[in-house]
Amino acid sequence: MAGLINVVPRYLPKYGMAPKWATAVRPLVLVYTAIAFVVTVVFKADVEAQGGAYATGVLVLMSSGAVAVTVSAFRRNKHGWVFLLIALVFAYTTVLNIIERPEGIKIASFFIGSIILASFVSRVLRTTELRVEKIELDDNARSFIEDVAGKHEIRLVANRRQKGDVSEYRFKEKEQREDNHIPKGDPILFLEIDIGDASEFSDELCVRGVKVDGYRVLRGESAAVPNAIAAFLLHLRDTTGKLPHAYFGWSEGNPLTYLLKYLLFGEGETAPVTREVLRQAEEDPERRPAIHVGG
Repeated sequence: MAGLINVVPRYLPKYGMAPKWATAVRPLVLVYTAIAFVVTVVFKADVEAQGGAYATGVLVLMSSGAVAVTVSAFRRNKHGWVFLLIALVFAYTTVLNIIERPEGIKIASFFIGSIILASFVSRVLRTTELRVEKIELDDNARSFIEDVAGKHEIRLVANRRQKGDVSEYRFKEKEQREDNHIPKGDPILFLEIDIGDASEFSDELCVRGVKVDGYRVLRGESAAVPNAIAAFLLHLRDTTGKLPHAYFGWSEGNPLTYLLKYLLFGEGETAPVTREVLRQAEEDPERRPAIHVGG
């Protein structure tokens, strides 16, 4: 188990799959041990009864490898048809084995279902964590913040970018100033967090500053929008010594739909989730960045 966990992260990152959870030895050991106990009980500790399941697992593994080699061979124009024939043989053998000894599919389905259930429960329980390990600002973003923090309150307007043109920011500013009573003399910064890889639980938030016809915009990318905004607000508080204000608009739609969208894709009803993340991250209300919602 430990050997597998140490090896996994070494070759998956280049394919865009770097499961950091693989280094969490204790939870994985507990999950795998529980599954092993269930399989042992179901098959009454009979090695012969588990033979079909083992054969199915090996055949699926070899079939997957054969398909991968076939795809690679076709891309390189190196005898792809030969590997395709081998892959078909493995696929046929796998299907035949599943039909004759279906217990392998039963175990695989139970194993996959258990992993998905454990992952979903873990994700739900940890949704309100900050989930941002590090925040980096480029020179423009740092300049925008320093310019505002030096003379005014830090006011950030959260925006879900559509076209990203001047008319969008003009309308958004007018809307937020009216709905949230932002003083006309106070400058605002727009904050836009795009969804990155939602399967990544934690990541680094890189914020860059962009000017759109005079409007100053801070843009970043994260796996979860509310968590990234909350982490960025706390970062501003700690680096500037001022409590930032974030302004949101209510989203139209069923709140349960937005809840599921947040759990699955990292976006949803941003304002209340951001507020909850801040509440759990900072116990003192006096030191907590302010969240304003209008509309």
